[in-house]
Amino acid sequence: MIHFEDTIDTIEERQNSKIGKTAALSTVYSALCQIMRAEGLTYDLVSRSEALFTLCTDDIATDSEKLLATLFLKSLNKKLHSEVITENIYNRIAGVSQIELFDILIAKFPFVKYSQELVNGAIADILREQESASIIDIGVGLGTQMVNVISRIPANSKLKKLVIVGVEPFTDALAIAEKNILALKGNVPFELSFIPVPDYVENFDFTTLNNLKGSIIVNASLALHHIKTMEERRATLKNIQALQPVSLFMIEPNVDHFESNFYKRFVNSWNHFYCLFSVIDQLEITNDQKNGLKLFFGREIEDIIGKKEEDRFEKHMPAQKWIDLLQHSGFTSCSDLLKASFVAEPGVIIQNQSEGFVGFTYNDETALALIHAIQQNTPVTK
Repeated sequence: MIHFEDTIDTIEERQNSKIGKTAALSTVYSALCQIMRAEGLTYDLVSRSEALFTLCTDDIATDSEKLLATLFLKSLNKKLHSEVITENIYNRIAGVSQIELFDILIAKFPFVKYSQELVNGAIADILREQESASIIDIGVGLGTQMVNVISRIPANSKLKKLVIVGVEPFTDALAIAEKNILALKGNVPFELSFIPVPDYVENFDFTTLNNLKGSIIVNASLALHHIKTMEERRATLKNIQALQPVSLFMIEPNVDHFESNFYKRFVNSWNHFYCLFSVIDQLEITNDQKNGLKLFFGREIEDIIGKKEEDRFEKHMPAQKWIDLLQHSGFTSCSDLLKASFVAEPGVIIQNQSEGFVGFTYNDETALALIHAIQQNTPVTK
């Protein structure tokens, strides 16, 4: 058994030696695992947390694993209601605006860039063959994805009328989405309208949309995992299925943060975010921008690790569990419209998985899933 005091000494020795960075980093994770396994707030736990936190802070601006460890320690600190770690160590590495970070995520982060490109292209391919269609966009945000979908519909398509239904609980964002989408009306050769739904998807009765015309497409990009309970997820999918959409597209992290066991959830979370941080480190952006992206994901870590079970909303599930839920709700997974097999810089492998989804894999971690579902018993169009 490795004692924590020996772990700290080993880290410090390796930092000053030529053994190499990888060995030292694995020891940071080993020390963090010991802390995360502990049960209850004890003096020993506080001491261990403080020691590892202090050790990591010197290098957080340049060392991804140490930055990640501090994010987990601060989240654990919040969970235990302890005030032993209060220093705001991130001021010196957080100098990038949110707008700039979102631009980087869309333009350069392969998990976001290519997942939306694949889904947007598939939706546009469906729309070009329809005369009338509606897209229900769950978590429409500022309408950015829908603007990109509309821009991909060719001028010679059959489409004459398109309705965008934006489901978004935050009314300020919903108003901006409506403005951004309707700003395209004069630039497209079809009628374009927007229906705002200021509500959480699990609270909305989709049968009230009974006047929608033509084919219905449902899009849920990084949205459905915010539904807290499995019962609500089942009910929401059945609610959506009642509209008989021709396609349901989902983008979801492929990781189990629904796990109730705290230590197992920590391990799942560490592997997932270590993968994301490793990809961020390979991007051709400034170090400040890299750290800004990492701190952006730190908010999710705080929810996954630092909140009580009843307060958590970043409850990601593996793709296979989503596919099982879809199956029980009258859908079947169908990845034909999302055929993909390529490597995106910096080494993210994007390809169809045998389970029925498109996976985004870096090293051994398949961190993101794209799922396309259709009504059961619907013939597949090749």
